[in-house]
Amino acid sequence: MTDLDEIDHQIINLLQSDSLATNAEISNMIGVSEATVRRRRLRLQQEDIIRVITSINPFVLGYKAIFMMGIQVVPGKLKEAERMLSTIPGVRFLGATFGRYDLVLEAWFKSTEEMVEFVNETLPGFGMITRTETFQIVRLSKYSYDWRPPSPADNKVLFDTQYPGQ
Repeated sequence: MTDLDEIDHQIINLLQSDSLATNAEISNMIGVSEATVRRRRLRLQQEDIIRVITSINPFVLGYKAIFMMGIQVVPGKLKEAERMLSTIPGVRFLGATFGRYDLVLEAWFKSTEEMVEFVNETLPGFGMITRTETFQIVRLSKYSYDWRPPSPADNKVLFDTQYPGQ
């Protein structure tokens, strides 16, 4: 596991705000040399701590049917189910879980008709899914790609702050 120091956190925060920021711009903002930013940025990418990606807004492209689904799988078929489900373009997130469901997925489709086809035709066709529970998202309150690892300063805020209902 890689330990991140305050400079790493500052670089990550700035790149999350502006992924196109140059090393020179970042170095000016945080007060270190451009070479330091370049080395650290490269290390963060090589260690797979950060990834440079382009994020698309699915709503603008007409994806209206968003849902989460809990899936129970025939015992012994979990890895096979993961492989098959991960190939479906509409499936955006897939994870194995503990608890009531073996898998949880998030999927985006352009219409509820596509969603119904997925639930009633595609999934049963795999022959290894025993039960599903579908949750259609009717209002997206938060969808974020900007998760940041807590810095030492964040930990103090996290544990010293009073939240509503405490």
